[in-house]
Amino acid sequence: MRFYLYGLDPRQWKRWHSIAGQCQQLLTQQQIAEGNPGTILTDVNTLLEFVGPAGIATKSRNASIPADQLPELNQRVSHPIELTLKRALLRDYPNLAGVFILLRVMELLKMKHSRLVVCPAALESWRRLNATEQYFALLEALLFHAQSSVLGGPRTTREDPQAFETIVSFLGQLSDRWRNFDHYESVRLLGPQGELPPWNLFVQQQLGLIEIRPRHFSEKERRDWGGSGWLVGGAKLTPFGTAAAWAMLEFQKQKDETESAVDEGAAPLADEPQLQFEVIPILPTSDETSNTDDDSSKPEWDEGEAEPEELSEESGAEATFGILQPVFQPYFPEWRIVYTRPDLEVRSGTHIFKVTLSGWRGGGGGIWRRIAVPPDASLDTLAGAILDAFKLGDDHLYDFRYRDQRGRSRVYHHPYTDEGPFTPEITVGETDLGLKDKMRLTFDYGDYWQFDVRLEKVEAEPCRLKQPKVIESEGKAPEQYPNSEW
Repeated sequence: MRFYLYGLDPRQWKRWHSIAGQCQQLLTQQQIAEGNPGTILTDVNTLLEFVGPAGIATKSRNASIPADQLPELNQRVSHPIELTLKRALLRDYPNLAGVFILLRVMELLKMKHSRLVVCPAALESWRRLNATEQYFALLEALLFHAQSSVLGGPRTTREDPQAFETIVSFLGQLSDRWRNFDHYESVRLLGPQGELPPWNLFVQQQLGLIEIRPRHFSEKERRDWGGSGWLVGGAKLTPFGTAAAWAMLEFQKQKDETESAVDEGAAPLADEPQLQFEVIPILPTSDETSNTDDDSSKPEWDEGEAEPEELSEESGAEATFGILQPVFQPYFPEWRIVYTRPDLEVRSGTHIFKVTLSGWRGGGGGIWRRIAVPPDASLDTLAGAILDAFKLGDDHLYDFRYRDQRGRSRVYHHPYTDEGPFTPEITVGETDLGLKDKMRLTFDYGDYWQFDVRLEKVEAEPCRLKQPKVIESEGKAPEQYPNSEW
């Protein structure tokens, strides 16, 4: 039977309801400590110790671990893997990449100048937690925050930004017996470009939810089906994974029924027993690249130098840590403190952007404007300043796309589009854009004007500007409608 990641059928729901009592008992009996369930706490400590107080020098713009240090780290973690790639990058080690992603989105690891370092403020928050609180912080980081874009490279087109629903659907179709995946499932659904990439499955194993085993392809199968590096061949639920999946499925079902009832203006149906969880809206988050067997020709920094237009369509507000506390705290009263990330630094100095016309119907490159922008200017104001600087009318839609300093994909839309988040809702100082990093502004989806908006510096002294100001320019802007008869 084909494996899908779009929810459970009635037969599967019936099975989960039949084992509800067993799952509740398992949750009540489970004790969380380093090494149980899963190896996630051990592997997190291993990676934090590997980076160490001094950090690691890296050429990657996305704070990746250098390729020459990965084999050593691979041998230190709990589930080392074998790779036949000639030059494996971090994204090719799913046993390392998943933990790295969690630590980046939790801000335990961050980029500082040209080094990957441990964030002291986040580490202090982390160390205040007991083992149970640390475990559920990592579980929520996977379910609501982690995404492949943290690894750099173009986004996966199949990876679902609503990771909670996808992961819970995946777990809901497993049992305590091995489920073997065919070629399509292994490569298209669960491969590097799939909806649940291998790093995601590895984190589920490290959390003690599932056991997984690799799939070994022949050269012919590789040619026929694609896929490179480590691929999953089978998975099964652990006893704790069964119990945890049941709780999350009940939470998801009640959330769906509550949202449906709100949409229909009626009370949710109560035809089946439900857990009385407090339902908190799950806000979207928003990815990993394919790799050939020979990456020897790629410079290391390519891993973090993705083009912004490749980023996910999802962005904006995130679910906060602690969303699952009402689900699991009745079974784990030790979960008292919720993990908190350091407050986002909102920079107050003048932001200097170099805006380069990188593409339009006539070409691109060599035409740029340097613009000084007050930190409290919205992205909508910045878009208007850019269009004015290039003598373009503002009668079309646009969007901004970029990666923040945690590596997460961000996209903000014109205020007249149907779905947000919208550019008037965020200021330049709130973007969390790294120095020398860039946003991609796409204007007019017909003619497709594109601008690289690179943050060159943030001045130390307080900003005195009231509006954005062009301070330098190069090249004559092309006509917006050169062949227009109007």
